[in-house]
Amino acid sequence: MSHHEAAAVRQRAAHLRSLARRMRDSPSMSLHLHAGVDTWYGPRAEECTSELTRAQQAMHRAADELDDQACRYEAHADELVAVALRAERAERAAAEEQR
Repeated sequence: MSHHEAAAVRQRAAHLRSLARRMRDSPSMSLHLHAGVDTWYGPRAEECTSELTRAQQAMHRAADELDDQACRYEAHADELVAVALRAERAERAAAEEQR
């Protein structure tokens, strides 16, 4: 385990956060602003608005899951760094004992 591996895991976490942010900032997340009774009304309009709401909620959940996974990656990267530091300390201690 190395610091390079931890950096790669952190890079993956940053990528997931970027994807989540892009999902939340997607133009599709503001479509509800154009789906009101000023645009159209009736059973089909209500059905469309409900489906749009469900899709937006699913997008929010997916973005939240990406953020959660990014947090787990960050924690894993922290563990990798801790393991690498312990290994480096152990190597230095072993080298000092041999002197």
